[in-house]
Amino acid sequence: MAGLLACGLTASVSAQQEEKSIYELGAAQEKYKTGGFEPAPGTIETRYGKLQFPGGYPTEETAQKVYDELDLQRATQLYLDMYPALSMRGMMIGTARDYGAKDCSHVSVTADRLDSQALFLTGNTESIYAMVLFDLKADGPTVFEAPAGLMGPVDDANFLFLCDIGPTGMDKGKGGKYLILPPGYKGEVPDGYFVFKSPTYRLYSFVRANAEVVGKGEKAMEFFRKNCRVYPLKGGPKEGTFTNVSGVPIDTLVPENATAFEWMHELINYEPAEAFGKEKLGRLASIGIVKGKPFAPDARMKKILEQAAKEGVAMSRVIALESRQPAAQVYPNRKWESPFIGDSSTFDPDGYFNLEARTTFHFTADGITPSMAAQMPDGLGSRYQTTYKDKDGKYLDGNKAYKLNIPAKVPVALFWSIVVYDSWTRCELQSQPYPSISSQSDPAPTVNKDGSIDLYFSNEKPADVSAANWVKTLPDQGFFVYMRYYGPLKAFNEKTWLPNDVELLK
Repeated sequence: MAGLLACGLTASVSAQQEEKSIYELGAAQEKYKTGGFEPAPGTIETRYGKLQFPGGYPTEETAQKVYDELDLQRATQLYLDMYPALSMRGMMIGTARDYGAKDCSHVSVTADRLDSQALFLTGNTESIYAMVLFDLKADGPTVFEAPAGLMGPVDDANFLFLCDIGPTGMDKGKGGKYLILPPGYKGEVPDGYFVFKSPTYRLYSFVRANAEVVGKGEKAMEFFRKNCRVYPLKGGPKEGTFTNVSGVPIDTLVPENATAFEWMHELINYEPAEAFGKEKLGRLASIGIVKGKPFAPDARMKKILEQAAKEGVAMSRVIALESRQPAAQVYPNRKWESPFIGDSSTFDPDGYFNLEARTTFHFTADGITPSMAAQMPDGLGSRYQTTYKDKDGKYLDGNKAYKLNIPAKVPVALFWSIVVYDSWTRCELQSQPYPSISSQSDPAPTVNKDGSIDLYFSNEKPADVSAANWVKTLPDQGFFVYMRYYGPLKAFNEKTWLPNDVELLK
């Protein structure tokens, strides 16, 4: 009966009543004394069948239906909740397997830019990336000697931000030595480092450099060989291994089947329990994923987990691509959306954790840092906007032709870029090696007399349009567009300069 009373109180409390003292609230609930209302009926119709409780007890059939549904709901929610950690694990596995990273001193460099064979969520084709794996359980405290000219985050195994390197980091763009300590570390900490203690053993960094600064190809490789080192503190500085991974296929995507739950089991076994919290560990345990114990789902549970993954993906796709969050829309009269809803990299701008904001970002993007979400001082950081729809609110369709007019004087200190992505994978559209156009493109896009630039997205290049202004799309394939602003300036931050929407060519 206590449970029934709790239900009655919860259902009846209004926002106004919540402001009252508990004494006033109790007095207001006179009608909910024992027996003052009817309990739930003995027969309940649900979307998963009829539930029967003769005498208040479940039938055997009802109990099975409820447990099947409960396990499905918990597993589906875990797919959503664990997606950031799963995405990070996908990046780590891909870097070790496909790029051949064998230790922390291996630096994978996209010296000729990140091309469409690389399945990274919304990877940027314009920057020169340097990717580093950290495993503090294997290596202990680890040093990252970062030169001037780099910028980007170090994120932990839960895809939570640990620190920035570069202008928005502790080195302020001048370069420096970063020391990352493992969970529970109690040893001495030497002087001369920017020190960060990680809540997880595994971490990942993908710092980027502007090609105009470090060059491309062998010139970029030489920059990293001479200036960048990563090594365990205990062994002292050592030469690293530097690999040009441009053009190397890599898959970092999260499994969209029951394998995702095997990944969850491996994750919690390797990392400290404190990195996940007791409630999340409890939900994992409820479906058979327990730290330190084998994960061996039976046939019934395997079927449920397979379905949970599919439903989790479906929910993620809807949440991200058809947002119901008002704050997703950047401008009142434009279709452009922010991957960081609420301009927060922690997804809590209103004082609570916005679950759909988290899913929106992590289902479509990699890399967490405040400098990509919050407004930084003019000329610092980078901001991203995306559009899935044309000016009329229709999803972008690879069977159709579109134009995007970019107004003159894009307010950036560094450069801007437009990249086209596959709506299925959320990775670069594999219609060409580099499905993008930027202010750094060579050859440069043709500029209109008013200083604006017309870009085109279609299967076939429109007549009388420069190839430098066109990105090829794929038939029967949805796509979406990212616009990146590197070093956004006052007109961007104050929204006095506005991007136009993508328009369907009639």
